[in-house]
Amino acid sequence: MNNKHSSVNHSLIIVSSLFVVFLSLAPANSAASAQSQPIALQSMDFEVGRRPEAMMFDGNNIWVANQQSDSIMKLRPSDGTNLGTFETGARPVALTYDGTHVWVANRMSNNVMKFLAKDGSLVDTIAVGQQPEGLAYDGKDIWITNGGDNTVTKLRLSDGASCSYRVGTKPMGILYDGANIWVVNNDGNSVTKLRGTDGVKLGTYTVGKSPVAIAFDGTNMWVTNFYGNSVTQLRASDGQVVNTVAVADGPVGIAFVNGYIWVANYGGTVTKLRASDGATLGTFTVGYASGVAFDGTNIWVTSYDGNTVTKLRARDGALQGTFNVGSGPQGVVFDGSNIWIANQFSNTMTELRACDGKLIGTFRTGVYPRGVAFDGANVWVTTEDGASKL
Repeated sequence: MNNKHSSVNHSLIIVSSLFVVFLSLAPANSAASAQSQPIALQSMDFEVGRRPEAMMFDGNNIWVANQQSDSIMKLRPSDGTNLGTFETGARPVALTYDGTHVWVANRMSNNVMKFLAKDGSLVDTIAVGQQPEGLAYDGKDIWITNGGDNTVTKLRLSDGASCSYRVGTKPMGILYDGANIWVVNNDGNSVTKLRGTDGVKLGTYTVGKSPVAIAFDGTNMWVTNFYGNSVTQLRASDGQVVNTVAVADGPVGIAFVNGYIWVANYGGTVTKLRASDGATLGTFTVGYASGVAFDGTNIWVTSYDGNTVTKLRARDGALQGTFNVGSGPQGVVFDGSNIWIANQFSNTMTELRACDGKLIGTFRTGVYPRGVAFDGANVWVTTEDGASKL
C-alpha cells in the first residue's frame, strides 16, 4: 500500500473536520524565531485516555473519545477539571451532540451509545451496522455511516426507533443539506441521497474514482474524487452532474466559503473554484496540505512536509505569506484574532497573529499534537496521551 493510499482516511479526518467549518515577538517569516525554544508553562495539560480520537465542545464542556481506552471524558473548559470518565464500547471514534445528549460511535462494538451530557449517565446502547465511524445530527435524528456493511442507520430521537438503509460500498463522508442526507461511497465511486424525513433513497449518483469528502453550496453538492484528481459538482435537487472539474493530485478536503469552493489536494496544493460555474480561479502551492482554516478573510493551510503554514486571500487566492512553524504541522484553528497550529513532531503549538502572521509564541504540548478546537475562550489540542488547554 503506497503512502498516498494509506493517508486517505487520516487526511480526510484532519482536513475535512478543519475546513468548514489557530511570548516572544519575532518576524513571522523567520525560521529561527518559529523554531526558538518553546515557552514553558503557557499551557495546561490534562491526562485523558489512550489515543484520543475525537474531541467535541457541547457549548459547556469538552468531550474526548479515547479510542484505545474505550472511554469518553468530560472536561471543564475553564480549568480542565475532569468531570467524569465514562466507559464506552470498543474503539470509540466519533462524537456528536443533539443539544441534550452526547453520542459516541464504537467502531468495533458495532453500536452507538447515548450519554446525558449534564452528568455523563448512560441513557442507551443501540446496535447499528458494522464498523460505525461517522455521525451526523439533522436536528431530529442521528445518522450513522457503517463502513463495514455499506449501510446508514437512522435513529429517531423521539422514541429510539431505528432504521437502516443500504447505500454504496464503503460509506465514508456524510452531510445533511437541510432536507436530505448525502453519503459518500468511497469504494462505489458514487454518492447516495436519502430523504431526511424517512430515509427513502432518492438516488445514487456516479462521481469520480474514490470519492472521500462532500460540501454543499446551497444549490449544488461538491465531491472530491481522491484517485480521480477531480471534483464532481452535482445539482442537489436531482443529482444531475453539472460539472467535473480537474484539480491537482489527490483532492481530499473541500469547503464552501463565500461563493467559492476550496479544495485541499494531497499533492501539496489548494485549488479555488468559483461555485457559480466551476471555473478554476487558481491552484496554489502550499506543500502537503494537512489542515485548513478560514479566518473570515483568508484561508490558512498547514504544510505537513514543509513545516509551514500558508496564508491565501480567500477572494482571489493571492499569496499573503508563508510562515515557518514547527515540525509536521497538522491541525489549525482560528480563535477570532490569532491562528494556532499543532506541530505533531515538535510537540508544540504555534500561535500566529492572523492579521500579519507575526509569531506570538510557541507552546509545549504533550506527545504528537494533532486535533485542535476552540471553545470560545481556550484552544484545546489532543495528543497521543492526553488533551491540553492553552
